[in-house]
Amino acid sequence: MSGAPSLPSEVDGSVVDLRDAAFEKRYEPRSLLGEGGMGEVVLCHDRHVGRDVAIKRIKGAAESADVVERFVREARVQGQLEHPAVVPVHDLGVAPDGRTFFTMKRVRGDTLDAIAQALARSEPEAVARFGRRRLLDAVRTVCLAMDFAHARGVLHRDLKPANVMLGEFGEVHVLDWGLAKIRSMPSDPATADAPRVEIEAASGATLSGSLMGTPGYMAPEQARGEIDKLDARTDVYSLGAILFELLYLEPLHRGNTTGRLTSTLQAPVFDGRARRADVAPELEAICRRATALEPAERYASARELAEAIERYLDGERDEARRRQLAREHVERAEAMLKSTRDQPTHAEAMRELGRALALDPTHPGALAALQHLLTEVPDELPAEALAEVEARATSRRAAVLRSTAMRTLTWLIGMPVVVAFGVVHWGFASVAIGSVLLTSAFALGLWRTRSTSEGALLAFYVASVITIGTLSLIFGPLVLVPGFVVTNAMFFALDARKPMRKWIVILGLAAIVLPYAAELAGVLPMPYELTDDGAFVIRSPMVRFDAVLTPFFLFATSISLVVTPTILIGRFKDELERAERSVIANAWHLRQLLPREPRAEDATGGTGAASRST
Repeated sequence: MSGAPSLPSEVDGSVVDLRDAAFEKRYEPRSLLGEGGMGEVVLCHDRHVGRDVAIKRIKGAAESADVVERFVREARVQGQLEHPAVVPVHDLGVAPDGRTFFTMKRVRGDTLDAIAQALARSEPEAVARFGRRRLLDAVRTVCLAMDFAHARGVLHRDLKPANVMLGEFGEVHVLDWGLAKIRSMPSDPATADAPRVEIEAASGATLSGSLMGTPGYMAPEQARGEIDKLDARTDVYSLGAILFELLYLEPLHRGNTTGRLTSTLQAPVFDGRARRADVAPELEAICRRATALEPAERYASARELAEAIERYLDGERDEARRRQLAREHVERAEAMLKSTRDQPTHAEAMRELGRALALDPTHPGALAALQHLLTEVPDELPAEALAEVEARATSRRAAVLRSTAMRTLTWLIGMPVVVAFGVVHWGFASVAIGSVLLTSAFALGLWRTRSTSEGALLAFYVASVITIGTLSLIFGPLVLVPGFVVTNAMFFALDARKPMRKWIVILGLAAIVLPYAAELAGVLPMPYELTDDGAFVIRSPMVRFDAVLTPFFLFATSISLVVTPTILIGRFKDELERAERSVIANAWHLRQLLPREPRAEDATGGTGAASRST
C-alpha cells in the first residue's frame, strides 16, 4: 500500500532562469509511473516550481494524427473539468523529441482495483485501512464528480476500479479520460448555467458502432456500440459495477473478454451467485438498479446514485449511534448488577438492558445478561416476585387443605365399621371417635374460611396427628398407624417451608412413639402378644375384632394407604413438571435470541490494495 508523501526538509531557494522554459531544462525525469497501449506516465521534477509532476506522453511507436487528436482531446477535457476529483492539467505541448505530452498533478494513493484485490485476499493492512464506509464514501464522491462532468457535457465511458484512486488523506481521483465523449446534455435548471467543455470538432471523430470501453464495466448499450444512445446512465452503469465489486469483492461480470461481454448483454446482473452475508439488502438494491440492463430502469443521473448511497450511509451512522448507546446501557446495567443486590437497583439494571435491546435487538451482551437474569434463580427475589411466589404457595396450600380435608372426612366412614366390631371400652372409643369428629370439623372450618396460614395448617396437622395416634387404641401403634402417619406427613410436607418440615417429622413420630411408650409404661394396655408357638396376637383394648369385618377393614385401609399418596404425589409431580417445562421453554426461547456465534463487526467493509501513482 502506498504511503503518505514525505515533506521536503527544505525548499530550494536558488535562482532559476524563469525565461528559459525549454522542456529538457524545466522537467527532470525521475521514474516511470505506468504505461498503457499508446501512452505512458513518467514522474518528473519541475525545476521552475520545485515540485514533482506526472507527464503523460504518447509512446513513440503510437504517434499518429488520430492518436494525437485523441490525446489532445483527453488533455483538454481533463483540464477543463475543474473538480477536486479530477486531476488538474498544468501544461500541454510537444516535447523536443516530437512527442505530444501534457503535465498534471502527481497523485498518490491506491486504486480501487488494487484495494478490491487486497480485500479479496484479506490482507490485514487493507482491512484496517479501507473500511466499507470509506469505500462507499469514495464511490459517492466519484458519482458527484461524474455528475459534475455530465452537467458539462462529458461522458467518461471508461469508469472502472483501476481508474479511481484513493489518497492517504481522503482524496479521491478519477483517472484516464482518454475515452471521454463530448455530447449535448438536456437542459437542466440545476445546471443550466454550468459551463460546457468546448473541444473543437475533428475529422477523426469516433465512428458510430465502434466499441470503446472496458468489457465487464461498460454498459450494455456501450458494449453494443450504440454511440447515439450513450448518456449519463451509461456511466451510472459503470459506477454500479464498481460498487458491486467493492461490496462483493468479485467482478460483476467474469471470464475472458468475450465472456464478460456476453454476460453484460445477455445474462442477468444478479445470477444467483453466493452473496456476502455482510452486504446490506439496501446496498444490493442500489447495485441492482444502477446496473439494470435497460437505461430507463437505472438511476437517471450519477447524482441520484450518490444520494442513494448517502441515504444508506446516513442510516448506517444512525445504526452505529444506536449500537454505541446500546453498549452504554449494557455497561451501566452490568455495573449495577456487580455493585449491589439491592432490588430497586436490580430493577433499574433490567430497565437498562431493555433500553439496550430497544436500540439494538441483537446486542450479544444485553441478550446474554438478560438470559442470565431470567434463567438463573437469584438468592433473593424482588418484593413483587416474592408476592407472586407467596400467592402461588397459598393456592397450593389451599389445594392441600382441600385434599387433606377430604381425606380426613373419609376417616368418618371407618368409624361405623369400628363400632360394628363391638366396643369393649367406650372410654377409649369416645376418645377415638371424638378425635376424628373434631379433626373433621376443623378441616371443614378451614376449607370454608379458606384459611391457608402456616399457623392454621400447623394446628390442623397437630389435630390430625392426635387423631392418628388414637387409632393405636384399635390395632396398636405398630399396625396401620405408621401408614397413616406417612400419608398424613406427606400431605403437609409437600408444601411446607423448610423450618416447618422438622416439626412434621417430630409430630408424626410422636403419633407412634407416645402410644407405644404409654403401653410399655403400663399406662395403656399392651395390645401385642407373642405366643409360645410364635404367633403374633393383637388384642384391641377398645373393640372386639370381628372375623369378617376385621380382614375387610384391614384390606380397605391398606388399599387407601397405597392409592391416596400415589394420587397426591402424582398431582404435585404434574404441577412441578408443568412449571419445569415452562421454565425450560422460556430459557430456550431466550437462547434463540442470542447469535449462534459472536457477531462480528463490519470489519470487511473495505480493504487495502497495492498502490498506483500517476
